[in-house]
Amino acid sequence: MNDSKEGRRLRRIIAILRITLGVIILATWLDNFQKGIYTAQGITDLFTHPEWGIFTHGGGALPGYQPIIENTVLRAPGVFAVFQMVAELLMGLGLLVGGLTPIVGAGATFFFFNLFLSYFGHTEEWIWTYVLLTVAALVVTLARSGRAFGLDAILFRLRGRPNPGFLW
Repeated sequence: MNDSKEGRRLRRIIAILRITLGVIILATWLDNFQKGIYTAQGITDLFTHPEWGIFTHGGGALPGYQPIIENTVLRAPGVFAVFQMVAELLMGLGLLVGGLTPIVGAGATFFFFNLFLSYFGHTEEWIWTYVLLTVAALVVTLARSGRAFGLDAILFRLRGRPNPGFLW
């Protein structure tokens, strides 16, 4: 996006989307933290609990994706729980403050896309929520929205265009 008046205006509009995604991730992070999801048992229950698990209650997961989760996440749920807790917190904060937005936004895009894959076919989820979140995160990433109302704007003013170009 260029730095014309129109480009700056569009970047500000997309920054509102970035901040909203950050708030969504942080609110979800806090809820998951309070529910104990970021523990080995919490991660296991998230997928397999008989009353509310993604894979067991209402079905779910794109065909072929459930075995991937079972052979990665559910083999080391404690490690994954810590990783998930830290990654979600850093994504939410990064989007909220607009720091290293292309990297954080790419992480959020990947995160939301994984939620889409996990919940695909789930009878109690509106799957298009995850499509909207994935696309919104992708737009935030590609638009370098941290250069408006964000730490990336400060980095850009102080250091110019980064080398490599995907940092801010």
